[in-house]
Amino acid sequence: MTCLFSILTFADASNSPLPLQPLSHETLADQLGWVPNTDNMCGGYYFDQPFVYPIKVEKDSTVAITGDYGLLSQRATSILEGKVTVTRTGQQITTNKAFIYRDPVSGKLSVMDMVGNVHLREPNTLIVANKGRYNFNDKSKSLINLLYRTSLTNNRQIVGPNVPKEEFQHTREITTLTAWGEAHEFQQDKPKIYELSNATYSTCPPINPTWQVKASHITLNKNTGRGYASHARIYLKNIPIFYMPYINFSIDGRRKSGFLWPTFGGSNNWGPYVLAPFYWNMAPNYDMIITPGFLSKRGVQLSDHFRYITKTNNAELGFSVLPEDRAFADFKRSEDSKYSNSPSMITQAELNRLRSDSMTRKGFYWHDRGRYNDHWSSSLDINYAGDDYYLKDFGSNLNEISQNQLLEEADLFYKSRHWDFTGRMQMYQTLHPIEDPPVNNVYRRFPQLILNGDYPDQKFGLEYFINNEVTHFELLKTPGTTIHYPIGNRFHVQPGISLPLYWPYFYVNPRLQLALTQYQLQQTTDTLTPNSIDRAVPIFDTVFGLAFDRNINFFGHAYQQTLEPQVYYTYIPFRDQADIPIFDTVVGILTYDQLFSYNRFNGLDRIGDANQIAMGVTTRLIDQESGLEKLRLGLGGIVYFANRRVTQCNTLTCTDNPFNPELERRVSPISGTLTYNINPAWNLAGNSIWNPITKQLDNATIALQYTPAPQHVINFAFTYARGGDIADPSSGIATTDDSNNLKATTASFAWPVIGNFSAVGLWTQNWNHEHLQNLLYGLQYDSCCWTVRFVGGRAFAGLTSNSNVGATDNNSNKPLYNTAYYIQFSLKGLGDIGTGNPSQLLSSINGYNTQFGQDLK
Repeated sequence: MTCLFSILTFADASNSPLPLQPLSHETLADQLGWVPNTDNMCGGYYFDQPFVYPIKVEKDSTVAITGDYGLLSQRATSILEGKVTVTRTGQQITTNKAFIYRDPVSGKLSVMDMVGNVHLREPNTLIVANKGRYNFNDKSKSLINLLYRTSLTNNRQIVGPNVPKEEFQHTREITTLTAWGEAHEFQQDKPKIYELSNATYSTCPPINPTWQVKASHITLNKNTGRGYASHARIYLKNIPIFYMPYINFSIDGRRKSGFLWPTFGGSNNWGPYVLAPFYWNMAPNYDMIITPGFLSKRGVQLSDHFRYITKTNNAELGFSVLPEDRAFADFKRSEDSKYSNSPSMITQAELNRLRSDSMTRKGFYWHDRGRYNDHWSSSLDINYAGDDYYLKDFGSNLNEISQNQLLEEADLFYKSRHWDFTGRMQMYQTLHPIEDPPVNNVYRRFPQLILNGDYPDQKFGLEYFINNEVTHFELLKTPGTTIHYPIGNRFHVQPGISLPLYWPYFYVNPRLQLALTQYQLQQTTDTLTPNSIDRAVPIFDTVFGLAFDRNINFFGHAYQQTLEPQVYYTYIPFRDQADIPIFDTVVGILTYDQLFSYNRFNGLDRIGDANQIAMGVTTRLIDQESGLEKLRLGLGGIVYFANRRVTQCNTLTCTDNPFNPELERRVSPISGTLTYNINPAWNLAGNSIWNPITKQLDNATIALQYTPAPQHVINFAFTYARGGDIADPSSGIATTDDSNNLKATTASFAWPVIGNFSAVGLWTQNWNHEHLQNLLYGLQYDSCCWTVRFVGGRAFAGLTSNSNVGATDNNSNKPLYNTAYYIQFSLKGLGDIGTGNPSQLLSSINGYNTQFGQDLK
């Protein structure tokens, strides 16, 4: 260490020493450099004076000591007075008077005692004390009767001395989240470890602090990024509201093992409850949250959430277990009494499942994404519930693809220039709650192997491609049913050749394919399905397109307008496929993009016959200045030259059957799409399908969004689908009856209302069956240093039904709702506490990004 020791003559501009008696808020704010200002939420900012180096410091380890006047001794104690300054890179100490002691053996500087108006400064950090001591050998410091402040960024990261020297040689206005407080003693025995005794801590403006933490001892460890406090009391306007014998918290965003803030709450499902999550920082690349909880109606629950990141994988997994669920035991008894005499075989089967369910409630999930090199990757999505009622009682991170269907899937992917491969194991755990309409089990792909090849730009401009798939299907029998549906293997090979030709304003792409499919089936007796089925279907299609553009002025702004007509001809001869079971195939919705697909079915179990021309036109407006798309409008339809004879089913059990007159129409519904970015704040999007025969809409969606600024969003949406509102959920079939036409509106918003209050809301109404579909409401107050929000919501869960017990009453077909309420507090720079986190619920408001508890200055 190099010391530069000099006495300079300056004018005496020292301030009065920090008094020992308690300071008023005004005096305290002034000492910390607080400047009132109405331009931000906090009503002011901290003003940082520049670091002025009285002597040029050439090395970072150099310590420079200056003073106005004093007594210099080469052997004994030196005394400096006036403005005494101790400066090293990234840190500066000033005081009114300093006593500098030397080592009696070596004669080198050893210790300096400072008296009166001691200021210790780092970039964005200030400590003001009555007196202190500085050790030149180990750089340790101690201060008595002090104030401190230090800025926090990115939610608790302390800005320390690692700031460019040029930056802190200028004055700065600090508006980021800043912690401050008082303490009897400050001690630093090791680098970057600060000990505070009888200290306070707050991030509120010092002129009017809303909350403070008072603790017997506070440690800020910048080496580990953690803060610790013992005998901590949280005060709200000088009123103690919470006590913790020990807490630790992050000061720079680094993870550290320890208890997180507990969650308190109450619900009809759980009763009053408390959750106490413990965070375990196991390694830099994996961690765990273990959450024991007490649910007064049910018992003691233990949940675990584990995350890991490796060079190839990124994943999370978790489980939850609750032994001897008391509320579930009561539920089993009540349902047994209610349904024990039901004549329904399905109800009795579901009741037997309920009777055999364990009293230990459990759930598990594992979600993994892997990328091993440029070619190979993987995906894992495993979800498990211990019984049919787990999701209703607990909810979870389980991936529920559709109501009561939990996905279990493992995929392995390969992709190269010409080939891509997918290996898949997929199944669903189907839940069968007795009070819900029956749900059919879904076929499993066990396994599915897909290999696709593509060789473009071959001789004469030809493109060769082939799609291959081998899938084994299995099906667990739905409880209470007697029919055994077919299972077995499906082999599919589909080679093809095309000749894509492109010119500046015209393109054509004729294509020829041959779809070869073979089924090897078992368990076919009940459905009278053949054990072996072969299908060969030639497919010819060709697309013609034109592309025109022109420059136009629209409301005084320059745009490029495009006109892109497209004609798509498809010919597929009829092949009888009535005997082929439906494993994974549904009828596609005739959207604008679906017009230009050769198969009207999604899946391989049906390849529809076709002799048709699809015609569409798209026009776009492109901003010539920004290159952004202002408007996109598409309109098209299909002309059929023959009836469609291939159907999804052969009877009236589904809409797509041989008796549906829609399959004999010569023209399809007209499909349209619209995207209009009206201005940076307004945008409009819509899709519609209009039937020219019935002169009615078959399907329509329209959405309008207004977002003039961040956290300001209003959405309006309308959805209409003919036959899309299923009257009998147990059938899973939509009919064409007008009584089942889905008509729903959605309105949502997130908006500041007055002062620091903001509100959120979402309302979805099913006008066809005249019931509320979803409701969400919330109010948030956001201040400089704390935030509180209340969020409530209801979601349609189905209709009451007594069909299982063969009775009807006035309570039948009444809507059922899942209801949730949340209240959450955030003390910025310390932590959150409440009845849970409603962020996932709020994600249903399109365009809203919650910033709860974040620094919004």
